[in-house]
Amino acid sequence: MKRVPLDEAEPGMVLAKPVTNQTGVTVLPAGTELDQELLKRLDRMNLTAVYVEGAASAAEAKSPADLEQDLNQRFRKVAGDPTQVMIREAVRRHVQTAQQAVHAEAPSAGGAA
Repeated sequence: MKRVPLDEAEPGMVLAKPVTNQTGVTVLPAGTELDQELLKRLDRMNLTAVYVEGAASAAEAKSPADLEQDLNQRFRKVAGDPTQVMIREAVRRHVQTAQQAVHAEAPSAGGAA
């Protein structure tokens, strides 16, 4: 299962988790195959992401520039809200710190002599 931002979801993907509305009522059950009309409907619900079947992608495979672009894309609809800008900046710092930690823990290429 992997989480896919709604603007990256494509027809043919299959929901791994049900989609619920703000009151918790299931709108689309797990196992539903997405099509263009359903994607439009989810966008009208202001949904930001869905869980679809498939293996999760490795975040560390993305470059820092790609991660920054993804973050900007996710916050694009609230760019004028000062609180959301602060949240985006906090998330950006967290991602940078997490990336630095992953790279620091990676084994060195030289190995022991």
